[in-house]
Amino acid sequence: MKASASPYQKNPEKVRAWQGESLMGKSICVQMEQGFGDIIQFSRFLPALKVLGAKKLVVIQESSLHYLIGQMECVDVFTNEVNAGEAAQCDYWIGSLSLPYYLSLSLPYVRNLFPLSKDKVVGSEGYLDVVPSFIPSKIGVNWNCARTHQYYSRSILPEEMLALTGSNAYSLTIEGDGPFIPLPDDGWKKDWHKFARHIKALKGVVCVDTATTHVAAAMGVKVIVLLPKAQFHCWRWKHATWYDSVTLLKPDEYHKVPEIIRSW
Repeated sequence: MKASASPYQKNPEKVRAWQGESLMGKSICVQMEQGFGDIIQFSRFLPALKVLGAKKLVVIQESSLHYLIGQMECVDVFTNEVNAGEAAQCDYWIGSLSLPYYLSLSLPYVRNLFPLSKDKVVGSEGYLDVVPSFIPSKIGVNWNCARTHQYYSRSILPEEMLALTGSNAYSLTIEGDGPFIPLPDDGWKKDWHKFARHIKALKGVVCVDTATTHVAAAMGVKVIVLLPKAQFHCWRWKHATWYDSVTLLKPDEYHKVPEIIRSW
């Protein structure tokens, strides 16, 4: 999920790129970038803009995320329109992946509320939450990542997941249920809020490195991430801790999954 343009690119004479200036009495548009997992991961920084004094916060993102991210009261307007309307009328614009850098340059009280370090990144869980659905409390599994160039390096076979978790688990994989229990057909595959409600009801999640990780971890749900081979590790898992509830396992550590699940 990538936006084709920004209000800044469309209206550079009206919308300035934000570079850490004071936001007191100003409006700012944040364009959520890259894939769904990145959007969920970086949404944790949105409240900081209101702490900096922004009078209006407009967020551009794919509409299937509106109800999930919409629980964050700091956001005044959600839109997927970049050429007109609220986004194009803002004083400032910034891409979501640039937020950590400019927040690191902000006033001390803001940095204290949204700390950034090599050890840990800001509020590492609980910045999103939902009312859990009524499915029985089992574990959930997802063995597929998005069908991008990383699909074959990060995904595993459903049979491999079955060997680690057993079949008494819900499938969180959009493309099919494999040998696992299907989630209720309530439209969750096209609505991240409904998906999050099911995840919130689970004991925990076992998944490959995909957006499912971020949905669960942002709510503080326990997650085991089955990392790919070292040469395919994503940057986000190499340095700071983004989520307290995540356990990262390398391929030679997958055998630990059953023991960890039992501890849930």
